[in-house]
Amino acid sequence: MLKKVLLCCSSSSFRAVAVALLLTAMVAVAEVTGQCEVVFPEAAALGVGLWLMPKAVWRVRWWQVPLLLVAAAMIGLAVNLLLPVGFEVRFLLAFLLAMALLRVVRCNMYPAVSAAMLPVLVDTTSWVYPLSVLVIALVLVAGQRLLQQEQRIEYHPFGLQHFALLALALAVPLAITLFVDIPTLNFLVVPPLVVTMIEFSGRRSGFRERPWTIWGLLVAAAVLGAVSRYLLSGLCDLPMAVATLVAVALMLLLFRRLKPFAPALAIEVVPMLLPAGVLLWFPLLVAVGAAWFILAGMFLSRRTEK
Repeated sequence: MLKKVLLCCSSSSFRAVAVALLLTAMVAVAEVTGQCEVVFPEAAALGVGLWLMPKAVWRVRWWQVPLLLVAAAMIGLAVNLLLPVGFEVRFLLAFLLAMALLRVVRCNMYPAVSAAMLPVLVDTTSWVYPLSVLVIALVLVAGQRLLQQEQRIEYHPFGLQHFALLALALAVPLAITLFVDIPTLNFLVVPPLVVTMIEFSGRRSGFRERPWTIWGLLVAAAVLGAVSRYLLSGLCDLPMAVATLVAVALMLLLFRRLKPFAPALAIEVVPMLLPAGVLLWFPLLVAVGAAWFILAGMFLSRRTEK
């Protein structure tokens, strides 16, 4: 009987349903409590990497997952609360500190970087955010242990020059947001897109073999998330949890055909955090931002091979 249960849990359909239910529950809790900080979009990317994929995609031990995510969330919250500087400087600093944290612990679970940048992007000042990240991380770890995911041991650290070039590539769109005083433009650097650049820039990244497909997945995710939120939650007055479930289910079906890409699912959850004025602009901002970060990542990946 136990063998049958484990076999069921290891099936791709079960894994996909588990990811969809996790994200739906997360948004539902945020709605019921009125705490938008509960919504952690990178939980979607982590759900893909830790649950949906039968083989681990990052080098990270199970006990490191909650520690790294909470540490990154605390970094972002501290930067946002303590530094009286502009958005662009705080965002770049959160990125650098989170990348340094991963380098110190020799881990390549790059969605943790997003956990540090998100509170700066949405101007979070509540301690609810790191608490919610901790709860989600513990759920993810428990699920990973149940699903018996095959572990990954390879790790190829970035050099200091690579770090500097990543920061420079991020500084370009940040400079645009600095000199063009339109708050909506901040979403050019939505954290899952920055994670996309990091993933593309790896020396052995296989993503650069299908850049157009991944760009399309990111844009499709932005469209699905924004349209679901606008139509189902906005016009039809349904709970955002319903909009989340519909959008995530459609993206997971798309993953079955085009292969999963973790940041795309995270992009799809971001609209659940957006103000109405940004919502319809979000797909265009993602399309432009994704193009830049994919190109930057591909350029950096070629430099590492020389």
